[in-house]
Amino acid sequence: MPRTGKAPQLPAALARAAVDSVADAVVVIGADGGVVHLNPAAEELFGRSRERAVGLPARALPGGAQLDVLSERARRSQESRWADFPSPQDSGVAITVEASPMFDGPTIAGTVVVLRVPRGGERALNFEALAAGLAHEIKNPLAGLQGSAELLAREAEGSARAYAQVIAREARRVDGLVRELLDLARPAALQTGPVDIHRVLGDVRALARGFPGAERVTFLERYDPSLPPVLGDDEKLTQVILNLVRNALDAVADRPGPTITLETSVATFRLRAPSGRTRPLARISVQDDGPGIPEAMLARLFTPFSTSKPHGTGLGLAISRRIVDAHGGRIEVRNRAGGGAEANVYVPLEVS
Repeated sequence: MPRTGKAPQLPAALARAAVDSVADAVVVIGADGGVVHLNPAAEELFGRSRERAVGLPARALPGGAQLDVLSERARRSQESRWADFPSPQDSGVAITVEASPMFDGPTIAGTVVVLRVPRGGERALNFEALAAGLAHEIKNPLAGLQGSAELLAREAEGSARAYAQVIAREARRVDGLVRELLDLARPAALQTGPVDIHRVLGDVRALARGFPGAERVTFLERYDPSLPPVLGDDEKLTQVILNLVRNALDAVADRPGPTITLETSVATFRLRAPSGRTRPLARISVQDDGPGIPEAMLARLFTPFSTSKPHGTGLGLAISRRIVDAHGGRIEVRNRAGGGAEANVYVPLEVS
């Protein structure tokens, strides 16, 4: 039987019971910045009963200053915002905090803040701090090693010079790996604005011409001229697409008459943001006529250090996905039915 009419409104008591049943800590903050509701998990996390907390400014909770700032950012942007904060119970434990705008029709009535604490008492690994510390410990002796090897290579002769050149080359390779690890560990801080994706693709083509073997490749363009600007970070999007084109160049290196196709269009679907709103997306596609991706690799393409390249690190796609995720988009890689591989990047269009 077809459904008619509007769905019945959820009773307030049932809505509150649903929030109270969530295992993660949930804080509802009003448009004025005051606490409207705490679920039991939040009461335990903050050491405050609901009765004592409701009506107070959110910043009055333990660690509430950061909570208030994140909540305000979500209200103003009308988009969800994430951050990692020290736990109010133990500053050595990092918790993930997500603030989402709470809509009442067209009006923002406040924010819903979800705080996720590591389960089982485990301390969350601060990957960013670990990578930064590791990079600091590696880069200083590595710079000395590389400098000494280059100096030795200039002054030595015969086999000693050849060995020194190998050391210097490998030191540069390790330095590049450390930089990639930092790119993966650091949150992708974006400087967003309207971006002409066709200009970005033109820049990528120019940069790609400097890669070995690129002079043999025919680049085809299938652009949607009516595509509006995308909302993104120009430099970061260039990094993502350049990495995909580099992968395509590697894939067609041994093919006769290799071709890489760059294609743009409006995506045929929309992604729903955590706020509940959907936004139109641009599709940026990089297609090659290479041998395709081994089936065993497809499921692990975005896993760090997973690579089929003899000299690859397996970090490029992992970093690219992190950047695209930060844009609120999606990246997919698949084999094409007619042969070769296709990488599709979906990022939000700029909407007025």
